[in-house]
Formats: sequence, structure tokens, C-alpha cells
Amino acid sequence: MERFPPSKSIAFVLLLLAACAHYAEANPGRRHPIRSIFSFGNSYTDTGNYGKLAASVLPVIPFSNLPYGETFFSRPTGRASNGRLILDFIADEFGLPFIPPILGEECNFTHGANFGVIAATALGLGFFLEKNITTVPPFNSSLNVQLEWFRKLKPTLCSTPQETTSGDLSFMGEIGGNDYNFIRAAGETNEQVASYVPKVVQTITAGVEAVVEAGARYVVVPGILPTGCIPIVLTLFASPNKNDYDARTGCLREDNAVARYHNTALLEAVRRLRCKYPAAKIVYADYYAPVMAFLKKPATFGFSATRSGLRVCCGAGGLYNYNATAPCGLPGATACPDPAAHINWDGIHMTEAAYKHIATGWLRGPYAHPPIFDAVHP
Repeated sequence: MERFPPSKSIAFVLLLLAACAHYAEANPGRRHPIRSIFSFGNSYTDTGNYGKLAASVLPVIPFSNLPYGETFFSRPTGRASNGRLILDFIADEFGLPFIPPILGEECNFTHGANFGVIAATALGLGFFLEKNITTVPPFNSSLNVQLEWFRKLKPTLCSTPQETTSGDLSFMGEIGGNDYNFIRAAGETNEQVASYVPKVVQTITAGVEAVVEAGARYVVVPGILPTGCIPIVLTLFASPNKNDYDARTGCLREDNAVARYHNTALLEAVRRLRCKYPAAKIVYADYYAPVMAFLKKPATFGFSATRSGLRVCCGAGGLYNYNATAPCGLPGATACPDPAAHINWDGIHMTEAAYKHIATGWLRGPYAHPPIFDAVHP
């Protein structure tokens, strides 16, 4: 067998070490102790639960039809996008498989479970019905319901609470945005909608406490998107007054103000939670900033700079290519040929390309405080 001279052997070892260091830097998720992910939330996280819940109530479920899922899966999976969601990209970074929906066909939750449901709210169904707000779905998939699913699943995953403290990453949302949207759709003003923010934030805070006290060590708490930049909101609440719109982005000012109020209150709640639970690593994840960055500098992120960033990829015409009578997934709506050049997929949800950028910003910064990788570093 050929032997290397000492100098060449040393050089080879150094080269090997450099290559390993480069691999570790390029794949930081593989260095961290995350063995499973548990996710709560709404359509920005749901990977198939809504289809199971709504099947007995709704005759047609758009998310169960193409072109949903066309980009990555080549079939609809229950995700409200053309492909993967933020949760999918983060799971991949940690070397985990796609996190299965709790109501799906999968029975193996070794690597976590997804409790998120399209159209889910932070507040319970009873709260809305008491206030005669009937714009909510006719089944209860609120945060407390999702937490109850989690409580029932947890004993099947481990024999002691301590077994979950070092390897679980929990996502508490996005949730809360639907609460405000349903209240707004019921005819209340933005000023009235804002009055619900403290109750919504308190409910999310209680949810975080529940998973931390159940043993979660790493928790990500996302804020909500700039609601005034969502095409369905821009379409349903269009204003004849140009001053109601931000001149640079075209978003509705007052709706975005409610979103900022929620996010500020939630961030303050996260800070208090960190003091109360110093052993837990609690991350605030920002949806608002990246979406505004996409709209202000689309070309920087690979999105089209020649069309409005508010224009929907899968739609049926109109100013924003969104038509409530012909939503994506139903007859009359068609998908654009270049979804990766679009920010918004269907008038409510974003494209896989947008979600990938946000996932990167949550993992490495600057759109999470602290970045997830920093929080879970051994």
C-alpha cells in the first residue's frame, strides 16, 4: 500500500478538516439537537388536517385540488400553497422528514406532529358565536383544541416529561390573524378589531406556557403578516380614498396598523415569558418584516419587479387577480406559469419561494429574535 510522506499526510488531514468545517457551516441544522417538531397554527402551517375536519361539512375543498402542491409534490397535500411551507423547510434543515398532520393517515409521530388547521383561530368557536360573529368555520379548531390534541398524543411519545426537554422544537403559530380577519369580515372597524388584540395575545401566551410546562425547551412564536397587504383583504375592504393606502407598497394602512399592534404586544409577551421560563429558549419569529421587504425590493429576493407584488399567482382576474367567487383550486381560477416569481399564491397564502426566504430568515436571521439556529445551539 502506498504511503504518503509526512508533509502530504498532514496536508491531507488539514484538507479533510477544512472540508468537514465547510460542510458543518453549510448544514448547520445537522449540528443541533432537534429530534422532533410540534406545530400549532392555521393555514400557514397546516399540512393536511383541514381536509379531514372539513370533509363532512364542506362539499368542495379547494386545497384538495391542483394546482395546490404542484411545484414540489406534483399533487395536492392539504398545504395551502403551490409547494412547501416554512415548517417543511425548517424540518429539512434539521434532517427531519415532513411533519405529519395529526389527523392524517400517518401513525408514526416519532419526529413530531402538526396540529395546525386552515382557518384556525386563537380564540375558541364559542367566543365568536357568543358575539354573533358567524364568519368563522362551523367546526372548532382553535388553539386550545390543538393543544388538547397535543396533550392526548404526548403520553404515547415518551415515558417521562424529561425525555422531551432537549430535542423538541415547538411552533406556536402563526395564529391570531384569522381572529382579526373574521371579526373584520363581520363588519367591525379596524379600531374595534384592535380591541381584541390583548385577548388574542393572552391566549397565545397561555399556549406557549402550556407547551413549556409540558417539557418543551425550544419554542418559536411567530407574529402575524401585514394584513393590509393580503390580496383578499385588499379586495374585500377596498377603499375609494387613496390616503388609506401606503404609497410605496399599495397596502391598506389601518389593517397593517392592527397587525403591528398585535406583533408588538406579542413580542412583549415573549419577553415576559423568557423571564418566567429562563430554562426555555423562546424565539419571536417575524412574518411582517420579510413580507414588507419582498414588496419593497422584490428583485432582491428573485420576485418579479415588473408586476405588483400584491398580484396573486393562482386566481381569476381583477386588480389583484383574486376573485372570491372563483378561488384557487376551483373552476375559473388558473395558476401562473412562474409561481417562484410571485410572493402571493392564492390571495391569502404565499408561494413556496416566499416561504423559503422566510424560513431562512427565521433560521439564520434577520427575521427571528434570536435566530432559531442560535437558540438551539448546544
